[in-house]
Amino acid sequence: MTSRKYIYLLILASSILFAQNIKKEKEEKECGDKKTCKQMKSCEEAKFYLEKCGLKKLDKDKDGIPCESICGK
Repeated sequence: MTSRKYIYLLILASSILFAQNIKKEKEEKECGDKKTCKQMKSCEEAKFYLEKCGLKKLDKDKDGIPCESICGK
């Protein structure tokens, strides 16, 4: 492998890792202080907190649907 290709691959890998890190930081920042279904304003928000923030208690019966009072069944 030529040094030019090696440098290109290093730059590409660094860019990918940097982009993933930015995305993760953004998701972590978007996970606010909400902890209960009563605090959710929509089903989409409840799904976000369940899937991206790991707030498993929003899905009491573990069927993948959070806050069934909001999202229905």
